Amino acid sequence: MSEDGNPAWQAFAALQCEAAPQSIDRSSARDEALDVVLDEIVSDPAMDQDTLRKRYYSLCRNRLSKLNNRRAIDRRRCRGTHRRGGTEFGGVLLTAPERTIVDRLAYEQMVGLIHTVLADEEVALILEIADGAAYAELAKDRSTTVSSLKSKAFRIREKVRTSGIFATVRHALRS
Repeated sequence: MSEDGNPAWQAFAALQCEAAPQSIDRSSARDEALDVVLDEIVSDPAMDQDTLRKRYYSLCRNRLSKLNNRRAIDRRRCRGTHRRGGTEFGGVLLTAPERTIVDRLAYEQMVGLIHTVLADEEVALILEIADGAAYAELAKDRSTTVSSLKSKAFRIREKVRTSGIFATVRHALRS
């Protein structure tokens, strides 16, 4: 079937022609969603138009939420260092202090606690993600898909969150 007569390609073309959002954030979310939908059309050209549209709008919402959440996290982590008239002037990102032996001991204890709940393979995956490894590389190393790996990481984090360790650590950090 040619790309011109394929309903999925026609739906994709219509999504591309929609008016660009006024917000830069919405525009970024739209671009990311279009990239994902394009990849899905290439892998499955027989995709239904309604399914394609629903997937696109769902991805747009998810990407926008991700951007908003990231911005909120960045605001909490970084603070302006210069003040003029009570407002921030030239916010500067502060770098984290050098790790000390106390930090290293705390890290080792946390990993030891997590080992009581998770298998060695699960701990290794979570630590690699925490160290900043890309999901694509981790998925390739494990001969799985990125979405499957992300789902697995979510389930592993959920296992830690629902264990007694999470409550203990949260209580210790608050006191």
